[in-house]
Amino acid sequence: MKNVLVIGASGFVGSYLTRQLLADSFKVRCLARSPDKIKYLADEGCEIIKGDISDFKSINQALVSIDTVYICIHTLAPQHGDTSGKEFMDIELNGLQNIVQACKAHGVNRIIYLTSLGISEANKDAWTSGRWKTQQFLLNSGLDVTVIQPGMIVGIGGQGFNMVLANAQKSVSFVLGNGRNKFRCIAIDDLTYYLAGVQDKPQAYGKCYEVGSDDVLTSDQLIDMAADVLGRTHPSKIHIPFALLRFFAPLIQVISKSPKGAIKGVLDGLGSDMVGNPSDIRQLLSRPTLSYKQSVERALKIYFKN
Repeated sequence: MKNVLVIGASGFVGSYLTRQLLADSFKVRCLARSPDKIKYLADEGCEIIKGDISDFKSINQALVSIDTVYICIHTLAPQHGDTSGKEFMDIELNGLQNIVQACKAHGVNRIIYLTSLGISEANKDAWTSGRWKTQQFLLNSGLDVTVIQPGMIVGIGGQGFNMVLANAQKSVSFVLGNGRNKFRCIAIDDLTYYLAGVQDKPQAYGKCYEVGSDDVLTSDQLIDMAADVLGRTHPSKIHIPFALLRFFAPLIQVISKSPKGAIKGVLDGLGSDMVGNPSDIRQLLSRPTLSYKQSVERALKIYFKN
């Protein structure tokens, strides 16, 4: 039985991944800034340690007797501790440096890192260019690193999908951008299948995998198809220009208590297509993925069941 550490288990993907790993009979430990938020995972057999990626001591403690580390974090959310004056991607890079240092100290070689589609050296915005730097740091760390890059993740709890679902239930929806930017979609269950599945694949070391279903849909199509599943009429759409949102980014940052540059960084990256090519991961892990419609149906079924 392998010992696995999940960093970011209190988040959307991290919580689903933890349950997947427990179901696959791994011994799972979670590092969480607020352990009370994931007490339910402890009830399901997960060990929980309080800590933060910015605190090397807690990272070092969490890595004792671990075989594999999953990193499912983003630093767009408000951070604990003193991060004043630090750019949001600097916080993440500093955290990854702590993780790599602790991994080497404990002889932990395997790291699986979750980012997103659209990460490229050519991008100039703070979000995607910052993610490119963090990916390259990990891939050049000398450890056995795999990077998984999803597009629109379909599941209850995901910020993007929650927004889609909320818009699908309205008669008039407010859509960021012109509604024509494209996303490759992936069900949360398919994403955790890939995350868990690459763990013991040496051929995945040093690789970045773009993951998703065959469905590539625009923002407007995502809303309309979700409305179809809900049995509702397609809403009228009011498109909010990104330029307007960028103007108010400093105010939004203060109100949301987000790290420096987080809101502007994300807004600068929004509007770009997130399509990618999932063919490489499918050669490694061949289970068919759910379509977008099937993903929405499954998400709603789980939601109403709970």
